[in-house]
Amino acid sequence: MATSMVSRFAGTFHKPVAKYRCIRTQTVIGMCYTFRNSSTETNRPRNHRKTQTISLVAGASAVAFSSYVLLGRKLEAKEQISKDLQSVTHIQGPANMNDLKLTIFQYHTCPFCRKVRAFFDFYGFSYDVVEVNPVLRKEIKFSPYRKVPIVTAKNGDINAENVQLNDSSLIVSALHSYMIGENKQLTEILTYFPEMTSENAKGKKVKEYTNKYEIMLGQPQQNMASRKEEKEWRSWVDSVFVHTLSPNVYRTPSEAVKAFDYISETGKFSTVEKYIAKYVGAAAMYFISKLLKRKWNLKDDVRQSLYEEADKWMQAVGPDRDFMGGDLPNLADLAMYGVLSAIEGFDAFNDLLDNTSIKPWYKKTKQAVASHAGAN
Repeated sequence: MATSMVSRFAGTFHKPVAKYRCIRTQTVIGMCYTFRNSSTETNRPRNHRKTQTISLVAGASAVAFSSYVLLGRKLEAKEQISKDLQSVTHIQGPANMNDLKLTIFQYHTCPFCRKVRAFFDFYGFSYDVVEVNPVLRKEIKFSPYRKVPIVTAKNGDINAENVQLNDSSLIVSALHSYMIGENKQLTEILTYFPEMTSENAKGKKVKEYTNKYEIMLGQPQQNMASRKEEKEWRSWVDSVFVHTLSPNVYRTPSEAVKAFDYISETGKFSTVEKYIAKYVGAAAMYFISKLLKRKWNLKDDVRQSLYEEADKWMQAVGPDRDFMGGDLPNLADLAMYGVLSAIEGFDAFNDLLDNTSIKPWYKKTKQAVASHAGAN
């Protein structure tokens, strides 16, 4: 339980971390060992002493954590936590999605969840939001796919079955294709994004969705060059920019505590889980962020890596366009804005706005999303 909770706190903010989640029977030390091995994919030499220190600290945290969890179970019963886990928030938008009822299962501060919601809000979809408890994840027990976001879609027929969509980029591409496709069923559109299984460099089987950055059925308003640019930068957000976030959010112990203070308040945690998240989760992610810095070859001052990638984005947008999409944000703009909005208010976000040229673009995109500009 202790291992599961700490590892899910990692996934709450940054999904790339979540792929290293341990099974429930492993110790936190085992989790750190997994990160250590993964970090050696870079060209930097291993630092065994540092890794051992991280493991010992995480192991000690696990012992204290387990004691808190035993006490927490008793207190949770009195709080009727199960009732809270059923809460759903409805977001009403102006657009008509052909009577398609959408529900997103999310962590509030997950960058990939925020990306999907930026897409929903920009186009004015109505949808329900289910906040997932990162510890128990009862809200998604129906799904063998155990990551967030998950989106379920159901048409207006009361007897219709939910269609499940996994992976943030696939969700955006499939639903955008559904928007522009005439007389196309969502189940048919999903066949254009087949799930493929392959082996990574370590021989581990990984699943991926083919064509997840493609918009099927065409986009008449876009030329080929614009479509290619949008696809390339959507992929860049997922494969490059998002990896700069966690090491910056958890850069120092104080920043890590601040981050988990916010995460524990906005996420779905019991009272006991909030205290554990704030201190045990923050300590674990502070050390893990150092391994992520190595894994993704970030600079020693990780802020500089964040600034450089943001500058690359602004150079691609250029001085003559409000957005990469021109007069309105395209899917690349929404992806970049979505993942970046996950850290809004944190020190890393404020420093980014102060030290790069991204602030005007961010404010304009935020306004476009909030005003449902894509629905007009």
